[in-house]
Amino acid sequence: MILGINHVTLSVPSLDAALDFYRGLLGLELVARMSWDADSKMSRTASQVMGVAGTAADAVHLRAANLVLEIFEFRAGEPRAQDPERPVVDHGLTHICLAVEDLDQEYRRLKNAGMEFLGAPVTVAPGVRSVYGRDPFGNVVELEEATGRVVASVSALEAVKGRVFDVALGIVCAAVFLAFVLWQTPSLWHDPLTPAEIDHYTARLEQHVVLPADEKAAFIARVRAWAAADDGRPVLLVNLMRYRDTLSALPPGSTFSTPGEANDYYEQRVVPLALKRGEYPLLGGGAQAQSLTASDAEDANRWERVVVMRAPSRRAFIEFMADPAYGPAIPYKMAAADVVLIPIDSEMVIPDLRWLVGGLLAILYLAIRWYRSARALRRATRFQPAGEIS
Repeated sequence: MILGINHVTLSVPSLDAALDFYRGLLGLELVARMSWDADSKMSRTASQVMGVAGTAADAVHLRAANLVLEIFEFRAGEPRAQDPERPVVDHGLTHICLAVEDLDQEYRRLKNAGMEFLGAPVTVAPGVRSVYGRDPFGNVVELEEATGRVVASVSALEAVKGRVFDVALGIVCAAVFLAFVLWQTPSLWHDPLTPAEIDHYTARLEQHVVLPADEKAAFIARVRAWAAADDGRPVLLVNLMRYRDTLSALPPGSTFSTPGEANDYYEQRVVPLALKRGEYPLLGGGAQAQSLTASDAEDANRWERVVVMRAPSRRAFIEFMADPAYGPAIPYKMAAADVVLIPIDSEMVIPDLRWLVGGLLAILYLAIRWYRSARALRRATRFQPAGEIS
């Protein structure tokens, strides 16, 4: 099915002068350049399409609002000069190109109807096929098929570049997504912690964590036991915090006056360290009330802040705690609040359903709009010969 006229072509003695006029003076947009030599593969392909042996040319595609102008300066092929004063009734344009959707079908249909062709359809570039023929008056008409072209006036070279860009963009996005998945799911490519690695990390904890000796020893012992059961899978860290009535001892030089200020300072210092290792908060906020269910344990019903962090693995979280920059920040949190830190398996993590449903509806809306726009564009740009109009 013929979609419409794609481009009109001129053969000129000077491509530079043509560009000065059509691009410089008339303002057409330069969208593509090409060239070939007489002994090149492209020359042999052009000979098949054009029916002229041994051509060499420089060419450009210029775009107006709805048409591409193709201009050749042939350096070989014995081009003949035209009369610059010729009347408008004399021959001048080299050919008209019709963008088609199915080149083989149109070639057979028009050949059966008596149209004379200079050869059979030829692949001139990846995804682009072409054939030249003549109208009843001897004017050359090209039929051109370009994979992915919707608008008839889009240059075939533009369609090729656009398709290459789309494929490259898809590959880049897929590679980035794959890298992100691997980063956030180290169990796919990384073994669980070994005893030697656990020894290494606990030694760093011993060196960098700033806590009273007995608290540090108990903390490191719990981390070691937790690390020994590593399965390589992501982990959620549930932080339950209860602010103290007054601040405990802070590092020298600290000027904070409330537990909230000290905890905010702690979070500001450690967030970049966590993000560096792929950790991020899933949720967080202040408590609205104490526990709605009762417990006999002392203070078990009163928590003032809850934060849930996701870490790609136990290794990532232990590396975060063993960072030399993390240890000095711990006293600010310990001085501000009683803290319970519980690691749990990330068996079920459901995002906020408002965003999930909204995102799915937005995708559905955009998909429908794209489909309707593509159909309307095809209808608007499709050309039907007079004998086929229904």
